[in-house]
Amino acid sequence: MVGPSEQPDVFNCLQSCSDQGTLWKMTVESSAARLLLLAEAMSETPRFDVSVILPFGDDEEAVGIAVKRTAEHLRGLGLSFEVLAIDEDSGDNSHAVLALLRAAVPELRVTHAPGRGRGVDVGAARAQGTLLLVSTPDVASGALDGAGDACRRLLAGDGDAEVALARYTVAHRIRAMAAFRGARLIASAMHRRLAKRLQMRNLAVRISGPTGVAARSAASRLRAFARFG
Repeated sequence: MVGPSEQPDVFNCLQSCSDQGTLWKMTVESSAARLLLLAEAMSETPRFDVSVILPFGDDEEAVGIAVKRTAEHLRGLGLSFEVLAIDEDSGDNSHAVLALLRAAVPELRVTHAPGRGRGVDVGAARAQGTLLLVSTPDVASGALDGAGDACRRLLAGDGDAEVALARYTVAHRIRAMAAFRGARLIASAMHRRLAKRLQMRNLAVRISGPTGVAARSAASRLRAFARFG
């Protein structure tokens, strides 16, 4: 039985333990916050010039060629890069095809999206390049003519993004991240939607299409010009 004279010592001991527990919790929370800030800072520090985002479904006939040709194209330009092949619920041999390319394309990383249309969102969140280059296997397996020049212009500070409708989108990752976040983008129509999302955020965007008409939005104004010939 604790006598009256001993009760203050017990209370002080409990209070001291409580204070130490609170201090420990604050220290842990502070450390966690610092780690989170460090992780965010590292994610914003580019490791590559370009992060290629290539969402694929049942594309076994095109995805391998697309990865190989894209890698060759960027190497030829002297750009550092990574290729993020994002599985949008494929059910064919696409993964087996990509596995065969790991030695030839060490820059390749394969990951999964939670469903169709979410590959670009997932890829943008995991990318570590200064620029994002988005395309599809059917397009990239043919040619990405113009994408290299777009990368060079953006790396030189000339604009925030370039969109070739039905072909590819190149954008500055940090500046354009909000346009990619949460987007559901499917097939070649993704580029038209991305163009609108980029323009809504007042980014400087060049848009080109099969008609030869290009448009550029800067700040809150949209300036368009036509190319003939």
